[in-house]
Amino acid sequence: MDNFQMKKGEKLIFAWGDVFGGGAQALIGVIYLVFLTQVIRINPAIATTIILISKVWDAVTDPLMGIISDNTRTKMGRRRPYILAGGFLVIIAFLLLWLPIGGWSSPVLKVAYLITTYVFYSTISTIIAVPYSSLSAEITTNVKERNTVNIFRLVVSTIATAVCTLVPTLVLESFVDGLISIEVFYAIVAVGFGLFFALPLILIGLYTKERVVLPTEKSKFHAKTFVKPLQVKAFRGLIYMYLCQSISMDILSAGIIYYAMFVVQGSATIFLGIFIGVQLLMFPIINQVISKVDKRKVYYFGLPLALVAFLGVGLYPSSWPVEGAYAFTALTAIGFAGAQLMSWIIFPDAVDAGELKLGERATGSFSGIMTFIRKTSSAIAIQFFGIMLYLSGFVLPTDAVQRPPQPDSALLGIRLAMSLGFVLLMTVGYFAARKFVLTNERSLLVRKFLKAREDGVLDTNAPEYIELTQVLF
Repeated sequence: MDNFQMKKGEKLIFAWGDVFGGGAQALIGVIYLVFLTQVIRINPAIATTIILISKVWDAVTDPLMGIISDNTRTKMGRRRPYILAGGFLVIIAFLLLWLPIGGWSSPVLKVAYLITTYVFYSTISTIIAVPYSSLSAEITTNVKERNTVNIFRLVVSTIATAVCTLVPTLVLESFVDGLISIEVFYAIVAVGFGLFFALPLILIGLYTKERVVLPTEKSKFHAKTFVKPLQVKAFRGLIYMYLCQSISMDILSAGIIYYAMFVVQGSATIFLGIFIGVQLLMFPIINQVISKVDKRKVYYFGLPLALVAFLGVGLYPSSWPVEGAYAFTALTAIGFAGAQLMSWIIFPDAVDAGELKLGERATGSFSGIMTFIRKTSSAIAIQFFGIMLYLSGFVLPTDAVQRPPQPDSALLGIRLAMSLGFVLLMTVGYFAARKFVLTNERSLLVRKFLKAREDGVLDTNAPEYIELTQVLF
């Protein structure tokens, strides 16, 4: 009989919390660069450098937050206090981040403000994201329940991604077209979405539980602790897959608005709506096969279709009906859905493998590295795209013209940055997934040996154990 531990309400609250993980990242990835170039009117190369600076800060704070939360001991647990505090702080961060300072006369003051507010937001994001992703492996000790809850939260995350991609894109397009004022833009994006992200995080802090046995010995604060999870070969393989998938998604998200506005004269809202909607339709299918098909195969099986289809988007002639580009986008989403879902489904398995090797369940350290990679991937994608815009001669808007005509070189730069970046990265992801060592069968063996260690009967000289550790570690 399955020993389920979570009540339905707790599952709903925990899954709802990933509206921040999926939604805030999507919102930032899709419209923040456009906000800087079209609303604040910052040179795209400078704008992307602002974003990159915050990721240098993340290089310290993400792993550090993992260690801090691993070492925290409170009546609320070691993850929930940070999620609760982050829920209140994210409101302040959003109010500052989206302040429309385009009218400021000093470019230096503009850049200084943007760097400060983005670094502040990134810090709050770290305080939330690292403990939350750690909690995904600790919310229950029942493996079947854990898989179900994590699939559910990723579905919620994808829905949040849809909402936080489509609505802000529509709002931004409305502002660029002169249909709404900057005050309305700020009220929706800063105030509305700040509250939207805050509420579930506060509820998680108040009403969920942590259900793992805490180690008696705390981790020490030094560089080796930060990178300890990288000793696990299986986790390194997951990182390669996650990095390729996340950068590809961010390149697509950042590029599709410029592509729609300037290359094919379509609607970015429709492009993104098709992509996310098709993925949502694919997730129930993936959920049905995930227990029958190896997870790594689910990741890479559809990628050849995604690669060919998105190359079609990038090469699509601007004189042809835009509906053809929409169709290529739908095919891309079909092929990409497995890769989009699998990384965080595999994550708890990688943590199990790490526990078997390291002798401790340092979920926060694993989560810190994953969260850092996610944020860094976004910065790399946006930096790459912004530099391509700058080098290709992209024309910034003026107060009177929000969609200035672009030279052919800028249109080509948008096509190349978006489609070739996606195709090259996911090609690497395809081969990384095929070589990934943590199969479903090996994950079952890892949990078997962890149980034997807990019961004090683990035989580290057994051929089966030696063979497994040689492959995974």
